[in-house]
Amino acid sequence: MGYERALSALYLEESEKIPQIEFLQHSEFIAKVSGLDPLKEPREAQSLAFANLDLDMVWFTYTPFEEFIAKKYEGVEERRDSWSKAYPTVWRKLAEVKSIDEILDFDPFEEWNIPPLNSLVEHFEEVHREYQSIYKNQLVPGGTYHTCMMWLIKMFGLRWVIRAAYMDPKRFEKLLDRFGRLSLLEAKAWSQTNIKAFISHDDICSTRGPFFPISWMRRYLFPWYSRIWRELGSKGIIVLFCTDGDITPIVDDIAEAGADGFIIEECSNLNLIAEKYGNHKVIIGGVDVGKLTYGSADEVINEVKRCIKTAGPYPGYFINVSGSIPDSVPIANLEVYFRATRKYGRRQRLSALR
Repeated sequence: MGYERALSALYLEESEKIPQIEFLQHSEFIAKVSGLDPLKEPREAQSLAFANLDLDMVWFTYTPFEEFIAKKYEGVEERRDSWSKAYPTVWRKLAEVKSIDEILDFDPFEEWNIPPLNSLVEHFEEVHREYQSIYKNQLVPGGTYHTCMMWLIKMFGLRWVIRAAYMDPKRFEKLLDRFGRLSLLEAKAWSQTNIKAFISHDDICSTRGPFFPISWMRRYLFPWYSRIWRELGSKGIIVLFCTDGDITPIVDDIAEAGADGFIIEECSNLNLIAEKYGNHKVIIGGVDVGKLTYGSADEVINEVKRCIKTAGPYPGYFINVSGSIPDSVPIANLEVYFRATRKYGRRQRLSALR
């Protein structure tokens, strides 16, 4: 049922229950819900937990180039974030930056062994088939963590990227174009697979808004988004854009570039976005993970009510905790959260929240 419910919401068709997608990494909670040890059986435990929680879609991004890149460098530095014992996020530091020129001259097509399109298509199809077989009850989208700008941020670090962009805009445009072509290749490959939706992630905002002037992004970045998303949209694939931080100042630009939906954090203006785009776009998120981590049970319930009252009446809304659900969230609050989404997520109950 979860798969069909997710698909209905992606196509803006209302179902009896507001669908839900969670980036759930909480080791103890997954163990409790699934009855399995996620340290020994991580995917099996997570899959069973998702099924028992009646989730509808899986959070998924995948970039095989990182694996190819890592093989090129000897002694690549890895950092495993500690927010989840069973599901740590692995970060690879792939370049030691010594100068702005080093960044601006970088060409991934010269430095890395980029596979041809047909190989990528086969690889993406195989990976998606594997994940969909594990998460049988949920819709597994395609996705990338590096829509465009994120390549540079992960390769060189945000401070170096911002310095390069401001010090030499023309050369930075050429650098961005090179990575844009890389992401376009990925999009072409994904567009030839059987995915129904695609999560397009690029961290371009903080809680205070965009990292770069909006006029700059309209000139250099958003045109690449349009080209990348057009490849996917031409095959009927639903594109969901995701960034950390407050997307509100650029949400119109993201819509104009061709995104079919937005994955937003609690610092974004859910009310404004839902009111303007709720009948035309998919909207995912809005639940404050801080309330789950530090709030009382009543605060957790009220946060669920707030999001459902605001965006729940629209057919493409998925309730979702912003970012992820790590080990630091108290289990008692997580249990309250999922009980509340079940109780208030029925559309026939929406009138009681108004």
